Amino acid sequence: MSLRILLSLGLLVTCCSTLQAQQVIKQKSKADLQEAGAPLAAARRKAIHALPFQRPLTDAKLKQWLQITSRCTMAEFELFLAPLTPQEQKLLQVIESKPAPIVNRLHFENLRDILKQKALVSLRVEQQREHNRLSHTTPAVENLLYGAFDAVFASIGPPHGSPRYGDVIIRLKDSVRENVWATPFSGMHFMYAIRHKDARKMQDLLAAGDKLPTSPWNPLSLGFDDRLHFANYVVTEQYWNRALAYQAILVQRNLDDSPASQKVRERFAQLLTEQDPQKFWSLFIPPRVEQASTEEKAEEIPFGYLEGKFDDQLSIHFFESIEVPADKLEEVRSWPEAQPYLSLIKAKPAGTP
Repeated sequence: MSLRILLSLGLLVTCCSTLQAQQVIKQKSKADLQEAGAPLAAARRKAIHALPFQRPLTDAKLKQWLQITSRCTMAEFELFLAPLTPQEQKLLQVIESKPAPIVNRLHFENLRDILKQKALVSLRVEQQREHNRLSHTTPAVENLLYGAFDAVFASIGPPHGSPRYGDVIIRLKDSVRENVWATPFSGMHFMYAIRHKDARKMQDLLAAGDKLPTSPWNPLSLGFDDRLHFANYVVTEQYWNRALAYQAILVQRNLDDSPASQKVRERFAQLLTEQDPQKFWSLFIPPRVEQASTEEKAEEIPFGYLEGKFDDQLSIHFFESIEVPADKLEEVRSWPEAQPYLSLIKAKPAGTP
């Protein structure tokens, strides 16, 4: 399995996923908050005509744009992947009947505050509140790219989410899909692996209070072309499963003749007959193995991944369950803040990453 294939999809790996968002954010009123995705829509609007449009980019227009760009992306996938083989067509049929898991992971030390405020909140909202700040992993690079400080994140596809973001699993109801969009990787990975820029160095500059270079020829700049490129990855909820299937088709088509690739083909074939949704998504995105060999990593390459972005905050009303390490369960259930939600709180099953 070539490294190029893995990097091109940006699956599950970011070059700077554990950076703490320590940037100072100016206090704003709710009316001043930008919606996540607004910088992308603004860039696309500028791209279709050089003259200013002289109209505000409202929340309603942003949501309409997200839907339009997502439909266009799916149409382009259909054009450039066609014709599909019978096996590929079968995957499209099978995957549509298995809603992708939607999971948020967080560190245990943040859980009590989540229960207190009865919601997951964006970094921007957190900065406006008077209580203790949560530890967010939202780099300023991603905020410049698409407005990430105004987003709450969740993984779409991995059965247990992305463990690198914490040891607590919050499983979200499928109804949370309203008003959310996704991309097949994080903004940091996009800048590093797709735009080939030193995202870590860019983040270090911003964390130090400096600005990124404005010249488009500077390798540390972030601007118009970056946003236009990232806009082409936007996928709204009605296309999530189809987008994941298209990623899987590309992974399979780019396999080589190695033994590892043969194992990936066998796993692809298993997807077509697997009835159990949990087993299906575990085949689609296998759990990461610590200290795995190069061969093992090639055999267990994920077929796809999406990172969901929600605006501002996500109410506990949308939580299906809260899974905590088994040795912490008694402590959590004793918290006053947890009492209204005891039916949601359970121990994380043994062996769950």
